Amino acid sequence: MLAKLPNFRSSQDILDKAFRKAKDTLRKKIPEKDRLRRQRISTERRIQAFTDTIISELEKYTRGFPSIDRMPGFYREMIEIKMGVQNLKKSLGSISWAHRLCKRIRREALRDLKDARSLEEITSIRKRVYGRISSILEQIDPHLKVVKEACTFLESLPFIEDVPTIVIAGYPNVGKSSLLRCLSRAKPEIAHYPFTTKEIHLGHMEREADGTRYQVIDTPGLLDRPLSDRNKIELQAVAALKHLADLIIFILDPTETCGYRLEEQMNLLKSIREEFSSIPVIVVENKADVLKRRSPYLKISCKTGYGIDKLKKRILENLS
Repeated sequence: MLAKLPNFRSSQDILDKAFRKAKDTLRKKIPEKDRLRRQRISTERRIQAFTDTIISELEKYTRGFPSIDRMPGFYREMIEIKMGVQNLKKSLGSISWAHRLCKRIRREALRDLKDARSLEEITSIRKRVYGRISSILEQIDPHLKVVKEACTFLESLPFIEDVPTIVIAGYPNVGKSSLLRCLSRAKPEIAHYPFTTKEIHLGHMEREADGTRYQVIDTPGLLDRPLSDRNKIELQAVAALKHLADLIIFILDPTETCGYRLEEQMNLLKSIREEFSSIPVIVVENKADVLKRRSPYLKISCKTGYGIDKLKKRILENLS
């Protein structure tokens, strides 16, 4: 699970906050009789408060957002599907550039302020700082929006634990959700995939001997076509299989009441085995209460519970 992400502000919100902070410094009286010195101190305080706020807010973006390269593969894959990893890195890089530039502008302005010899020059320095930094914030506003969107997106993703994970795969309506309920020790949690109407269902099972915890995931239905032709929902399921699965349970429906011919289902099984050759696959035939055919695959019925204990035993054997 990713750490809690900061609350990122828009460029206008950042500027509004910075101008308020700068204005607040005027409330504090300056015990200085010389008008030029008094104006210099006042302006220095305003510039300092204004730039401190800007730099602090931009620092939330540069330091508060998790490292994409160190991010778990599942989350990185989700970002790639949603907005593109390189696009997000570009936005973070632009914000980092703005952060450095604002610090330089402040440093130069405070140096110039010490040498200012007139009220007009002091006022000009302050206006120049406000103008330049406001322009920079306006320039990076699209990048701030990209990072804020990525943050909201990551927070909306389901909580994936770092424990051995079983991913249930197969065509829609073959009984994936039913099997998840059969395997889980408690009612499965339901989380929504962002930007879709689909859900990801998460359950857990335990080994009674030592209490080892396993995560069981029901993914959106995969369709039997090349990876390049799959839509975003299908790519999410592929990402789950790639980055989460320690074991895949592939469900077949030999009755074909799911709406897909057995030949199509076998083709999907073949493609999953080819794409994820390093991940063990247990193939089961569901709806054994309706049809039991001769095949090498384990027969189960999520409706009656037939074969579920055998399946659990085989799962634990594979994961141990």
